[in-house]
Amino acid sequence: MPRRSSTCSLAVLFLLSGNLFLGSASADEDAVRNQLARKDCVRGKFKDYYLQGQGGDPPASYSGRVFKLSQNYPNQLPPMEDYPWLKIGFKNGGPVDPQTYLQALLDYGLEGNVEANFYVEDNKVRKWYGMPWMDWNTEVASDWPGTDGREFVHGFTHEFDSSGKTLSTLQNDFADTWSGGYFNDRAAFGMGQVYCDPDNPKPGALNPDPAALNNFPNGSFIIKLLFSTVNEPQLPIVKGALEWQANVFVNDDPSWRNKGPISRFARAIATIRLIQIDVSVRDDRSITGWLLGTFGYDGRSHGETPWKRMVPLGIQWGNSPKVTFGDTCAGPAGPCNREKLTEQWINEQAVKDLATAPLNFDHLGYGGRLAGPVDNAKASCMGCHQTAGYPTVPILPEFSANGSVLKLDAARQPGTNQSFRMMYYGNVPSGVVFSDTQLYSSDYSLQLSMSLQNFISLRCAKNTQDTHAPYPGICAQLLQWSKAQRKSIGDLLTFGSPGQKGAPIRSD
Repeated sequence: MPRRSSTCSLAVLFLLSGNLFLGSASADEDAVRNQLARKDCVRGKFKDYYLQGQGGDPPASYSGRVFKLSQNYPNQLPPMEDYPWLKIGFKNGGPVDPQTYLQALLDYGLEGNVEANFYVEDNKVRKWYGMPWMDWNTEVASDWPGTDGREFVHGFTHEFDSSGKTLSTLQNDFADTWSGGYFNDRAAFGMGQVYCDPDNPKPGALNPDPAALNNFPNGSFIIKLLFSTVNEPQLPIVKGALEWQANVFVNDDPSWRNKGPISRFARAIATIRLIQIDVSVRDDRSITGWLLGTFGYDGRSHGETPWKRMVPLGIQWGNSPKVTFGDTCAGPAGPCNREKLTEQWINEQAVKDLATAPLNFDHLGYGGRLAGPVDNAKASCMGCHQTAGYPTVPILPEFSANGSVLKLDAARQPGTNQSFRMMYYGNVPSGVVFSDTQLYSSDYSLQLSMSLQNFISLRCAKNTQDTHAPYPGICAQLLQWSKAQRKSIGDLLTFGSPGQKGAPIRSD
């Protein structure tokens, strides 16, 4: 089969609007993806929401719209648009005007979707898609498989819980976060290749070219809406926020829910409020190949609509991997000087406005790196997303097995064990795995990583398989991976001290 040409003539550089682009090289890469893409894909087989047809459907009294997953993924890579952010030049791996770049991303993600209330199949401007297998989601409540899955009104999944005092000093109880992610057509092509056979996903087919990096194509874009159950008495600046109805947990306290039984995860229609918007884009000009940005809602701003009152908080194109916690912060509670974090832009005025008591809404991440208001303050946007891959790995050093051994505590001693911590704040290139325990990169898409995990959660137990259906290849490979991991640990625990008949002593 013909391969990508290696001649230099195909990598012709040209200058356009003050920006440097790999013109022919990008076109050539797209052509290879299209040439090698599978054309026999099966579409329309994924469920829309949690326990669809198995007790999770809307009650007879519900008369509103029901979420339908936009899943007719393209079999050929759509051409790049004249994206507005491409008009902004780059220097040292980041945009020369990061605030304008960030706003261009938000405007693109909202266009046509606001009018459709983010039922993206109704968008009249361009096509948008959702991620498969988020109906059965184990992101947070891993002890109760599937319970974080999509609700039936907007297709939102449950994610990070904000404990008391996280968002303001007036917040005394937990607040749940529910979110929806939406992918443009360039990103959806890669998703559709991974899930070409809905019963046998191929994590390494994000890029159909096996000789290339397993990444999304240039121009791929994701927008994510994050709604919260927090109310105005708990967080005054949510006044005037966009309010939608959703089928969410009756009780917001995860410590109570997770004790079980499953009935504690009961859901009901309730009001949720838009509190954060995340945007991310594949741009080959970035030092990592990605840029991730976030907006927070501020009801005190002067925008005419809730969408206009989303305040830009910042954008990252790298993690400044040589800058340790002690280089920026004087102690666990700061103060922190972000000048050395040169691979991001932070809206300093917003940070000041949203951190004035009783608000605690700036919520910047590790050492002053960018993190959204309802994100984990121990993290950073790029730090978490660079871990995306299959099999999944912990998204924070504190969540890892090594974190337990090293007794990491980001709240009390974030400046210790930098040799290990800073692995989570490196610059992983687009399409490269974060850890050698991963087989495939999910290229900064935690939703893709989670969806594959959700698939194996429900489909890889052999006693649940249809005996007439072939065992999914991803499951067989996972078993091989598990044996290899156990062997590597076993080899480490084989010592040189002679045992019986001179054999080495093994420790179990």
